[in-house]
Amino acid sequence: MSKTSSRTNTKNRKNSSSLENWASGIVGGIFNIVLVVVILMVIYRFSVSAYQYGIRIFGEPPMSEAPGVEVTVEITDGMDFDGIAQQFYDKGLVRDKNLFKLQEYLSNYTKDGFIEGTYTVTTAMTAEEMMDVIGGLTKDE
Repeated sequence: MSKTSSRTNTKNRKNSSSLENWASGIVGGIFNIVLVVVILMVIYRFSVSAYQYGIRIFGEPPMSEAPGVEVTVEITDGMDFDGIAQQFYDKGLVRDKNLFKLQEYLSNYTKDGFIEGTYTVTTAMTAEEMMDVIGGLTKDE
């Protein structure tokens, strides 16, 4: 082999290697950009969901417009709020029993508890109004 042909092969290998490095860098850069965009989209979706759930904690509308449908609920001695929330959910008084439990946790009833008895509430009441009824703050109608 001549010196010229040897130099050409070496030059071709360097060009090929540099081209591979450049292509690899471009692909890696594109992958990083896509990864960052996906992460930002996930963070955005989580943030919007968390915000909307937070708004619902303190501003959840009643299940229906006034006057609503009257529903009878029974609170028994020793009943925990999980059972109360399930009963309210099953009877169509709340949309989300876990949200209702969180609303109770953030209320004054967490330490005060609820009074045993049979109560009439309506689908036009907010969660706070229903807790006032079963907590004894308002008279049962």
